[in-house]
Amino acid sequence: MDSGFMRLVITHGHIFKNAGTTFDWALQRYFGAAFCDHRDDRPMRQRGVEYLQEFLVDNPEVKAISSHHMCDTSGLQGMQSMPVFFLRHPLLRVLSVYSFERKQKSDTPGAEAAKKYDLKDYIKWRMEPEVGRTIRDYQVAYLASECKIRNSQIIGIKHLAAAAKRLNDGSLVGLVEDFDRSMALIELELGKYFPSFDLSYVRQNTTRSLKAEQRSINYLAEEIGDEVFDLLVENNSFDLALYRMAKESLSQRIAKIEDFAVRFEDYRSRCEQLSLGKRRA
Repeated sequence: MDSGFMRLVITHGHIFKNAGTTFDWALQRYFGAAFCDHRDDRPMRQRGVEYLQEFLVDNPEVKAISSHHMCDTSGLQGMQSMPVFFLRHPLLRVLSVYSFERKQKSDTPGAEAAKKYDLKDYIKWRMEPEVGRTIRDYQVAYLASECKIRNSQIIGIKHLAAAAKRLNDGSLVGLVEDFDRSMALIELELGKYFPSFDLSYVRQNTTRSLKAEQRSINYLAEEIGDEVFDLLVENNSFDLALYRMAKESLSQRIAKIEDFAVRFEDYRSRCEQLSLGKRRA
């Protein structure tokens, strides 16, 4: 990407329960006040890139912005966005979403349902067409920039194709299950535009209530039974396809970097030093 003298803004599409809080923490650490964790998302949802354009013009100091409802930024005028997304294995993501909503002090439908239902019945409820698509091909819908997609609308090939374009349009797409290598690669790519760019981190907002054995697809299948498991897979078939494509894309990008192993070791060392310093503080 040749940004020339054009203003470059990192635009993080913060997908729910996809390690976005940790990535935002790293952005905040590097950019300070030039990072915006955008929480007033109603105008973003309603007006999309028109609103984002106005916001960035009114806040010229912002170099990175994160939003749970990041719009398609390709229509920005007079500035260049660098979109970043993290994907998570859609079936493993279900366990994290359910655990989070069970603990969440909120009156949202999801939080109330998670406290009311066991995992199996919660998933059955989430599969209903009129219920929020939080665990139904959610990541494809997000990356396809279908900001106004109805909960009842069926995700199809056209949405997968639109989402898959993110893997080749200059966007940076990392994986939660391969987080450190993703971060090292993103740091390397964004470091072309920001001096001494540093994305080392201390992990944030983790789901501590989940035991190691509860973070597996086998555990999920045993908990909910074959019928509901098959229903869940069916309703995440496009997310599963996108995840496989993103995993292959990440591997290919890393393979093209001759000294990536050295850079990765340096990145992990910085993260470990940072975490050690936080524990001592």
